Amino acid sequence: MQDDYGKLRQFNHVHSDGRQLFTACIELMLIYESRVALSDSSEGLRHAYDVMVEPIRDRVNYYSIEESVRRKKIKQSAFELAPYSLEHSHSDGTLDGITQITLLRGENEDDQSDLFFDWYDSDDGYIRLGLPIEEVMANPEDYLALCLDAAAELPFQLGMAGFSMNYEDIYINGNEHLADPIIGRFPGVNVVHAGFYRGISDGLPTVNWLTLVRSELVERLGGLAKLKSQEGDGVVVHPLRHGVAVQAGPRPLLGDVNAQESLAPYYRVGEMLAPVRTRSELESGIRGSRAEATEWGHRFFGSAP
Repeated sequence: MQDDYGKLRQFNHVHSDGRQLFTACIELMLIYESRVALSDSSEGLRHAYDVMVEPIRDRVNYYSIEESVRRKKIKQSAFELAPYSLEHSHSDGTLDGITQITLLRGENEDDQSDLFFDWYDSDDGYIRLGLPIEEVMANPEDYLALCLDAAAELPFQLGMAGFSMNYEDIYINGNEHLADPIIGRFPGVNVVHAGFYRGISDGLPTVNWLTLVRSELVERLGGLAKLKSQEGDGVVVHPLRHGVAVQAGPRPLLGDVNAQESLAPYYRVGEMLAPVRTRSELESGIRGSRAEATEWGHRFFGSAP
């Protein structure tokens, strides 16, 4: 299993100056509509922040509150910036304080490492947590509990957790080819940044180890009882306040094509959720065009190879 992680990490991209720019990790991402998440209170978002930051609080060493400025050495006050903003939110979805923050562990301030927290609030916001692969795979039950807790109170639009690549959404522009060998060999790995999933409101763009389905889509699928009746063969449906999280197997999988690693639970979940897949195109150039990126996102909605 350790060797499997090395097989994925060979596709990490390190700049000639040593900066980590494209890094394998296991990621939880939650996408939300700001107007909805902040309309009554920001408690769901604040709870997600607390749950996601706690496991990395003592390990991050850099932070930034804007993509365009250099990151700074971490200080205790950095952890209070997002809570202050959320405590001063307005019903129209606006905030008085910061609207984004990144916390990470890196060799230098420009790294995109495998241990990070990233929050960005706009009309459609996202909140992300990245953890080292070995850490999650050593205790997948604990990681599952963390993911479910983070999503417990948030009125999410969509979300997922599993193998992923961490990079800045602006960095990938012109560098989409970095994802090509991963797409071809490891279909269990998400290669699309959370920023490109924002704004998708008509359905689900993809499936991962955990796939979050909001309440509206659960009803379109026939309701919680119908989804629960489809459990089995590694698939588990976890009820949440604002929807469900559908789990594909006991732990995340790479789906290494060279090793013929089966992703049967992912395809089972895709079959269950296919009726609510999005008809919108992914705003990403992965694989060369939005249409091809969208097709890649839908890979588990069809029959298993």
